Parts: sequence; structure tokens; C-alpha cells
Amino acid sequence: MKRSPSNLVTDLFSTENRSKRFYLLALVPFLLMSYSYIRSPLGLVIPLYGLILLVLKKDKLFSHPEAHAVQKLFGLLVVFVSFFVYFVVSPFFPTAVFYGFANYFVYLIGLFLVFFEIQALKEAFSPLFLIVAFVSNSYISDLAESFFTPYLPHFTSFIAAVLRAIGIAATLSLSNPNVIVLHTSNGPISLMNAWACVGFTSMYVFSIILVVILSEDPSDAKTKVRWSIIGVLGIFFVNIIRVVTVFVGYYFYGYELGGRLHSSMGYVLFIAWTVIFLYLFSKRNVISQKIRIVYAKIWKSAPRG
Repeated sequence: MKRSPSNLVTDLFSTENRSKRFYLLALVPFLLMSYSYIRSPLGLVIPLYGLILLVLKKDKLFSHPEAHAVQKLFGLLVVFVSFFVYFVVSPFFPTAVFYGFANYFVYLIGLFLVFFEIQALKEAFSPLFLIVAFVSNSYISDLAESFFTPYLPHFTSFIAAVLRAIGIAATLSLSNPNVIVLHTSNGPISLMNAWACVGFTSMYVFSIILVVILSEDPSDAKTKVRWSIIGVLGIFFVNIIRVVTVFVGYYFYGYELGGRLHSSMGYVLFIAWTVIFLYLFSKRNVISQKIRIVYAKIWKSAPRG
């Protein structure tokens, strides 16, 4: 038996379908926001991850009781105000779009206040953090660039040293300390090692993922710190491998392959390390136990003076 549109609307706004209303109202503005990023859909990955986290938290989220009437009214006011955030943000950030992540951040807070008691806001930490972290990406990158640019020649020297260590004829340019000259059989190739080559963005994005994962994990602080160090060091060495691999590609195969590696290698290595790290983190208890067993065997077999 087919249901009439009026019955569907009635079901949607019933108490039993509170979750459907919440997720529908969370999704529609996200789609509106997505339109502004249609030419660079990769930028939606992190906020989309936040939205998925909200879905995964459904049981925990809807264990919270509904908000009282006064809080609902305040939440509706926050939702209404969220559509005008652009006029507050645009004087400080001229590149801001009319409905972007800043609007959506405020909108989600209002939505939570409408649907749940205020204690439920703690469940919104991960998705809201992801949105804020993504919005601030370019500004933090610019700030880091202004601070670390004087140290860029040291990074370039290190890359040149690694290249020489693996048998690549590489020297630093005398005119620019951030340029590496590859002495190939077809002549020298000069390549600029710019700020974008350092891999700050990948480290920043990985750190965002790391914070969200660890904030949701019940492990003790010591374990979280240990695995945070492992994760960040891992992505740092992955960036070194990425840069060296790109230079090796230029050295042996010229600009064509080098250019392809330059545009794709970063994504491949980033995804690979993220998957490896998440797998190792999921098996951390087994790994810790095996390390303790190996350490005990070494200690037992060590000669005593």
C-alpha cells in the first residue's frame, strides 16, 4: 500500500523519527555548502568524514534526551543566525563564500541545541573539530610558512645529502639555497624545493585525523602520546621519501615522469601510511604484548656480569 506525501511528512516529524529529522537537517546545508566547492571536491573529504562520524555516533547521540523548550528556541535562533555568518567573516577573510564551513559550524551547534540537551554537545566535538581544522588549514599553513621559511635551506640541504647518499649526483645551486641541481646524463636539471614540497599540509591533515581518532579512543594518556609520536614521525619520514622519490624520477626519467610523480606520489604515500598506521593502532595491544615478550627473552638471554 502506497503512503501519501502527507503521511510521509507526518512520520518524518514524529517523535519516533527524531533521528531522521536530525540527519536530514544536517545533510541539506552540507549539500548547499558542497556547491561552493564543486571545482575542488577534495576539500570536502574532511568535513564529510565529520558528517559520517555523526552517523556512526547515532546510538550514543540519541541516548540523550530532547532539549527543553527554551533551549530549542535558542537553538533555532543559532540556526537562523548561521545563515548570516558570511557577513561577519567576509571582512576578515575576503575569499569566504556565502555559505561555507563557518556557517555550517554554527548551524550544527544550533541543530544540536534544538534536538538534544546541552550535554550532547560533547558528541559533536569530532565533527566540529574537523570542520574548524579544515577551515583553518590555509591560515595555519601561511603562518607556519612565515615561521619556517628561514629554515627551508636546511631541509633542502638534507634532501640533497640523502640523494647523494643513494648515488644521485646532486648539488645545491650557488645562486639559490633552495634549488637542487641534478647532474643527469642529459644535462643538469634545476629543481626548486618550495614550501609546498615540505609536506606541511599532509602532516596537518594527518594530525587532524590523529586527534579525532585518539579523542574517541579509551586508551590511557601514555598510550595516546606514544602513538601520536609514532604517527607524526611516520608521516614526516613519508614526506622525506616522497620528495626523494620525486627527485629520483626527475633524475632518471626527466620532466615527464618527474612531473607525474610530483602530482600523485604525495596522495599515494599519505593514504598508504594512514592505512598502515590505523591498522597498527588497531593491533596496538597485540604489538605491545609481542614487544614485551621479545624484550623479556633478550633480557633473559643477556650475559650477567
